[in-house]
Amino acid sequence: MATGSPISGRARFTACGVVTLTTDFGLEDPYVGIVHGVILARAPSARVVDLTHGVPPQDVRRASYFLAHAHPYFPRGSVHVAVVDPGVGSARRLLVATDRGHAFLAPDNGLLGPVLSAEARVRALDVERFALPRASRTFHGRDVLAPAAAAIAAGLEPLDAGTGPELEIARTPFAQARIEGDAAEAEVLFADRYGNLVLSARGDDLAPEPERWRVEARGHEIPVRGVYADAAPGALLALVDSFGALEIAVRDGSAVARLDLRPGDRVSLRRTR
Repeated sequence: MATGSPISGRARFTACGVVTLTTDFGLEDPYVGIVHGVILARAPSARVVDLTHGVPPQDVRRASYFLAHAHPYFPRGSVHVAVVDPGVGSARRLLVATDRGHAFLAPDNGLLGPVLSAEARVRALDVERFALPRASRTFHGRDVLAPAAAAIAAGLEPLDAGTGPELEIARTPFAQARIEGDAAEAEVLFADRYGNLVLSARGDDLAPEPERWRVEARGHEIPVRGVYADAAPGALLALVDSFGALEIAVRDGSAVARLDLRPGDRVSLRRTR
């Protein structure tokens, strides 16, 4: 389920010099800085934006969610590099894609499926063309994807970085709430750094009066509020977050600590009359 403006997936890509990075590298090691260096050595005028390096290790689905909801806020002509790659060094492909005036580079492991629209164009990246000398089998972000991103940011047509025919990739959507009348069931997708639990239910699912709904979890009946400040300090609440998803929160606290819910756990929703 990609988000953003209704620009055609076949909109022409014109490089604007922006490269975004989404990885599970963290910031304790030099990996992120090295990727910056490889890009800037080849495209000195590029502007590299760290979208996030806090994706949990190997959590492809979380990276996909972040990229799907974040990339529409960048200018057309941006190059989005996503490296969460449990299969690095294996026979899995690397992909290059264009969609709605943006370019994307990522492993072929399902990451791009929910990000791209049905009109996206996808090819296998020409690895031999872009690989650095003595490229490592375990750091394709540095040795293959970063050089390719630099070339595209400098003006190379994205699909010209590919090889072979255009591809069809799996497009497994993000989990969605199941709604039946005044009842619904949602899945916990992940917890953010504040301890808020992001659910598969969306604000649109609860329209037109979200405040009439209650979330039922771990024996608690949790009201839907407009903002955090609508609840008393320490109180549980649910609200529609900045990405349009319903989340469970604790005012000035952690819903994870309070409820002990994890990704994949299910909660119920009920509409009051």
